[in-house]
Order: sequence, then structure tokens, then C-alpha cells
Amino acid sequence: MSDAPEPSKPQSDRAKWTHGRILDAAGQVFVKNGYEGATVNDIIRAAGVTKGAFYFHFREKRDLAVAILESTLQVDGLVTQEFKLQEVVDVGMILSHKIIRDSKTMAALRLSLTHEARENYGTPWPEWIKFNNAQLKEAQQRGEIGPDVNTLAQAHQISGTWSGLVLTGHSIYGSLEGLEGRVADMYLNLMTVISHPRILRKLDFSPTRGRDLYQAFLDQRS
Repeated sequence: MSDAPEPSKPQSDRAKWTHGRILDAAGQVFVKNGYEGATVNDIIRAAGVTKGAFYFHFREKRDLAVAILESTLQVDGLVTQEFKLQEVVDVGMILSHKIIRDSKTMAALRLSLTHEARENYGTPWPEWIKFNNAQLKEAQQRGEIGPDVNTLAQAHQISGTWSGLVLTGHSIYGSLEGLEGRVADMYLNLMTVISHPRILRKLDFSPTRGRDLYQAFLDQRS
């Protein structure tokens, strides 16, 4: 965790800084210890904040898990594209870029895959499937994919395959190096099957796609 000094002013900036620092620390602790193994004291120590500061922002550990999972539903960097299929690809590529660099995104994946997730703090998978299904349906209405494509089945496949690539890649290689390339290949394989050739030729499956979109988002904020 960074030892950067807490901003001295204004108050709203200090509050945002502390809130973000606690969430970053929670992401690291959840990745390392899992939800059940993580304690509030672990997170407070990792964040380098006081108990008072922690409880000003969060009531309990569950609130941290909920906040981390909700943050994954905000795909920063996603913008409207000419083709809806490109937007489907872009979501997965942005998340692939972020999960390599942001412990909160990896924590969200690990939290969402536990048996107790739905009962304890929820899971983002239904929302991602719903989003992908809506995008694929619109692509179908535009003629980007065939009328016989089962969009809901494809939406389930995307979320399952994406998470599988992250977990198996980390297990096999001991890191997420190369993940963006593997995810790009996944989308290329899928779109080759369901999209019309004239659309396929216009889609961008570059491994750097997620990085470029996310960096453009950060540049706009600065």
C-alpha cells in the first residue's frame, strides 16, 4: 500500500482519498485472505487509517465487499461505438486491463465466485449477463449477428469464459501476464462464429484495446 500522505485540504478531497484508500486496501486483503479470512483490523492496518476513519466510511466488512462489487459494474472507459459488438468486446477488454492492475477488480472476481456471495453481499454476474444480452440483442436488431443467435446463451458464455481465463491463467502461469491477449482471442473466436463477416472485419480485437480505452478515460478526467 502506498505511504502517500493524506491530503490536507479540502475536506471533501480528504474524505474521497480516505474512502479510496480503504477500498484499495480491502481489495488487497480480500485477494490475499478471502472474504471470510479478512478482518476489519487487517484492512485498517493495510490502509493506514484510524478505526474512526474506517467506521466513518463503512459500517462493516460486508459494506466493503458490496462497494467493491458495485465498482466493477462501472466500466470506466466504455464509450459508444459504431457497432454494438465492439462495445461487447470493449467491456471484457477494459476489465482485463483493470484486473491486472487493480486489486479491487481481482477481489470482485474472487468475492463473486464464493458459494456465499449471493447471500452475504451479492454478485455482479447477473448484471453483466444482462448487459451483454442487451448489447447482443441490439446488435442482432441492427443485423450485426444472425437472427438465430441465442443472445442470452452467448451472454452467459462470455461471462463464464472471461472469468475462467482469468482464474486458469493465474493458476497456470502464476500471474495475469498475457491475459489481455487471451481475452482478445476469446472475443475473436466468438465473434467469428456469430457476427456477419462484413462486421467482423471492422471490429478491433487488439490486446491493447482495454488499455487504450481506459487511458483515454483517465486523460479526460485529468
